[in-house]
Amino acid sequence: MKEKIHELLKKENYAFDNENWKSIENVPFLLNDETTKLLNKIKLNMGMAKGIYIFCDSNQNILYIGKGAPIYNRIRRHFAKLKKATHAPHGFFQAIQSPITIHWVEIEQPEKREIVEHMLAYTLEPVYKKWYVG
Repeated sequence: MKEKIHELLKKENYAFDNENWKSIENVPFLLNDETTKLLNKIKLNMGMAKGIYIFCDSNQNILYIGKGAPIYNRIRRHFAKLKKATHAPHGFFQAIQSPITIHWVEIEQPEKREIVEHMLAYTLEPVYKKWYVG
């Protein structure tokens, strides 16, 4: 079944190995004096794009898959979780120690974003899903 879903994602140009995905590399996932500049850089690159995003670690392990409308606002909320007390789901984001790469693909329609997010999570099995669900 995963292969069929991956083929459908490929056909629709949403497969993660597709050139339609954009990226910002070497993003330190922490709060410090540079966080505001970093978030501005992310916003400058993404604009107000709506779609799906993927966090990968330095070894390109898929940590998290999410959706946003716009994506930037959702990513900004992930950074805000770093201020919260350590408990699920905040603990997962606080545990990220190395810089990440943020990949994203634009998808305008909310229904399509929802479906593609679930299809990618099913086929790519992000670390967060295993961590949170168990």
